[in-house]
Amino acid sequence: MALRITFGPGEWENTGLVYAYSWRFRELPRFRQEKDCIANSAKQGDPGDYDYMGLMLPETYTAGAKIGIRCAFEEAAAPMLILSGENETDENGILRTLEYYEIVIWKNGLNVWRHHTERRNTTHYKVLGAVFPLRQEEEHILNMEVREKRLVMDVDGHRLDLFVHDLPDRFTLGYTACEGICRLYEMTVQNA
Repeated sequence: MALRITFGPGEWENTGLVYAYSWRFRELPRFRQEKDCIANSAKQGDPGDYDYMGLMLPETYTAGAKIGIRCAFEEAAAPMLILSGENETDENGILRTLEYYEIVIWKNGLNVWRHHTERRNTTHYKVLGAVFPLRQEEEHILNMEVREKRLVMDVDGHRLDLFVHDLPDRFTLGYTACEGICRLYEMTVQNA
């Protein structure tokens, strides 16, 4: 089954996407709607700091799933795909990602980060750092295919194939904005 979500006004609110947050951050901001996309914001009264938030698809996926986003970013911002093997709902009904990978694009290329959460404390380390220039304030296409123990990623023609020894068999997929203004225009998903 293929799914295409666009993020103009009234286009995405009833798609089943759920706000999701890491335990790394306690704030629960919401995306602001722009003309043809959604974006995070600079934090009020805190220059240089930005809202961190995400959206997760409600379905569970397996190897063979594909996800893509069309997005843009300003300065050192980092729009990213999320692959989460474990989530929880906190006492306030908020979805929290626990065991997850971030597939991040930014002005200097693509990074993959691995996050582990225990007792609401999250640790993380970089799995991959690929250096190539990506222009700020321009749209980029980030695609990822999940294969058995591998992530195959492509951003604007830069293709990377990463072996991941602990890739979960079942996972959820989503998008997160952080470290600057990120704009999300479109998301596509295809199940195995």
